Amino acid sequence: RTPLPTCFTRHTSRLLFFWSNLLPFTMYSACGPIATIPASVAVSYAIMGIADVGVQLEEPFNILPLRQYSEGIFDGINAIEAGYNKLDGQPSS
Repeated sequence: RTPLPTCFTRHTSRLLFFWSNLLPFTMYSACGPIATIPASVAVSYAIMGIADVGVQLEEPFNILPLRQYSEGIFDGINAIEAGYNKLDGQPSS
């Protein structure tokens, strides 16, 4: 399973940006001049939150330090290999 391409995520965020900016114009007739901005902000916040959850579900391991984990495991394996090479009398690589 491969993650979604970066261009798709970028396109989605741009679409949401334009949608959020045009939302007050469409809500004005339903909400009136006072409630349009708070309603637009609330709806945009909810939609962008759902989009952010989707991005996190696509790439759940971005927040983990996987590079450091793999380097630690690699160093541990090299140390074990060096110990076995000393026991066998072979030169370490």
